[in-house]
Amino acid sequence: MNTVPETELNNRIEKFQEKLSNKEVDLAVIIENADLFYFSGTIQAEYLFIPQQGQPLLLVRQGLDRASKESNLEKIITFKSSKEIPEILKKQEIKLPQNLGLELDVVAYEEAAKLQNICQADSLSSITTLIRQVKMIKSEYEIKKIKRAADKLKGIPNLVADKLKSGFSELELSALIEQYLRQKGHAGLIRMRGLNNEIPMGICVAGANAKLPIKTDAPFGGAGVHSSLGIGASKQKIPTGKTILIDYLGHHQGYYADQTRLAIIGEPNAYLKKTYQQMMEMESRLSKYLTPDYSWQTLYTKGVELATEFEVEEYFMGHGENKAQYVGHGIGLELNEFPFLAKGLDFPLKPGMVVALEPKLLVPEIGVIGIENTYLVTEDKPEKLTTAPEELIVI
Repeated sequence: MNTVPETELNNRIEKFQEKLSNKEVDLAVIIENADLFYFSGTIQAEYLFIPQQGQPLLLVRQGLDRASKESNLEKIITFKSSKEIPEILKKQEIKLPQNLGLELDVVAYEEAAKLQNICQADSLSSITTLIRQVKMIKSEYEIKKIKRAADKLKGIPNLVADKLKSGFSELELSALIEQYLRQKGHAGLIRMRGLNNEIPMGICVAGANAKLPIKTDAPFGGAGVHSSLGIGASKQKIPTGKTILIDYLGHHQGYYADQTRLAIIGEPNAYLKKTYQQMMEMESRLSKYLTPDYSWQTLYTKGVELATEFEVEEYFMGHGENKAQYVGHGIGLELNEFPFLAKGLDFPLKPGMVVALEPKLLVPEIGVIGIENTYLVTEDKPEKLTTAPEELIVI
C-alpha cells in the first residue's frame, strides 16, 4: 500500500493554512475525493477538517482501519452521526469557526447548509481557488508520479500501428488502447473537476465525429456510445483518409499525464502532411514559452499568432462556434487543474507547474489535426514528460 509521506502532507497543509489565514477563513472542511487524497492520502473518509492553525482532523464514518493505514495524518477519528462533530472538534481543540471554508464548486447546497449549521458558522467562503493554487505547484514526490504516468503512454503509437486495421470502429480501437493502459495499472477512472465534467479514459474519434459539440469543457470529444454520456469513442467505423484523434491519459497512483497522437487509415494527402508538420512545429515553439518569464495567457496568444502565420486560424482549437479559448491546462490529480493557458489569465507561470500543451485544429473535411504533450515548468526551460513517437501513424 502506497501512502503519501507525512512530510509531504504536512507541507501541503501548511501552504494551505497560510492561504486560509490570508483569506480569514477559520476552518476548512474538505469533502471532494481528489482534495481529500491530496491533503490526507486517502479518500476513505467523510470529512477532513483543516483549521487555520494546528493539526487537521480526519473524520471517518466507516473503515477506520483502512483510513488509518492509508493516511499519515495523526488525528483520525471515527464517528456515526454529524451531531457528534461539535463535541469532537472541541475535544480536538479545534474552535468552531466564524467563517467556514467549503469547496463550494462541488459541494451541494444542502451539504453546505448542514455543515454551516453543525459548525455554527456565521458565514461560508469558497476555498476552491485556494486549494487549486496549492495543488498547481507540484512537489518532487508528485512530479515522479506524473513522470510514471507519462511513461505508460509511450507505447500507444506502436500499439495503434500494430493493431489498427481497416474496418475497425472507434470503440474497438479505444478498447485496445484502454486494455493496454489498464494492464499498465491505469485505475480506469478520470477525475475532472466540476459538475457533470465526465470523461472516459481517453478520446478516440475519427473524422467528422470530432465536429460534434460536447457539454464537457474540451475542444473535441466525439459522439460516445450513447447520448446518455455523449463523449468518447462511438461504434462508427473509422473512415479511410480521415484523421483519428488518439488523446489518452496515463495514470499512476492518482496522478495523470495527457498525450495526443494522430493516426490515419490510408495515405495522407499533401495538406494533412503539411498541416500536421505545422502543428508539431507550433507545439514545439509554444513550449518555449513554458517558463517563469511568461504568463498563462501568453501561450494562447502566441498560439493564435502562429495559427495566423500558418494560415489555419479558422480551424484553431475548433471550428465555427465551437472553439475552445485555451491551448493547454494544468494536470495532476485532476485533468483540469491550474494553470489554464487561456485568454485573459495574466498570471505568471511558476516552476513546479505541470501543463498539458495541446495546439489542435479542427478541419471539417479531415478531422482533428494536432498534438499534445505534458510538460514540467522549471526555472529555465520546460521538461517534456510525454515522450512517445510523434510522427503521423499511417496504416
